[in-house]
Amino acid sequence: MKRNNWMALIVTSFMMFAVCLSASAKTKKIVERGMTKQEVIEIMGQPKLTSFDAYGDRLEFYKMNVLTGESKRIVVGFDLNGRVVAYNMSYVDDNVQQPAPPSHPSCGAGAGVIVGPEVPIGYCLDDASFSILYNKVKNASFDDNKFDLLQVASLGCYYSCAQTARMMRIFTFGDKQLKVLRMMAPHIVDPHNATDIYNVLTFDSEKSEAGEIIRNSR
Repeated sequence: MKRNNWMALIVTSFMMFAVCLSASAKTKKIVERGMTKQEVIEIMGQPKLTSFDAYGDRLEFYKMNVLTGESKRIVVGFDLNGRVVAYNMSYVDDNVQQPAPPSHPSCGAGAGVIVGPEVPIGYCLDDASFSILYNKVKNASFDDNKFDLLQVASLGCYYSCAQTARMMRIFTFGDKQLKVLRMMAPHIVDPHNATDIYNVLTFDSEKSEAGEIIRNSR
């Protein structure tokens, strides 16, 4: 085969390969919010691990790029209706043993916690910082001022259920305790400890509403 014909064949092959990659990228499906478990499995294949808690199910997948050798850990979280509400991907170093996540994540200065299927990894306030915030809210002259302080603080802070419950106890009545919960719930890092919050409330109707607030905030 002549050199020119050989070069033309190489160029044509590369062009065809590029077209195939482009077409594959356009048709490749990705996991999206609201998908069912079956739709996710059709895209990702069978999960390596499955788990569940009071907020829904989780499927865990491991994928490896045969070209680069990179391994990915993908966790897809579902709500109680079986719809996707969370997608978390991280790279895995096969040479490093991956520690199992704690069943009850602790909160403290610099303590990283996994916050369930929908919320990214965050940090709750350490005890000293929370005490400062707690005292400022508690010592504010009027309830409106207390809520204003808490609303501003919650823009960048994360809390444990125990901290949330303590803040709720500043107020006497259930409606105001639930108002505190609405502000803090999107920033709670350990929703599996929600019993701490329920114990603050007096009536079953308030506890039921608290559960809805926590679930809807994830």
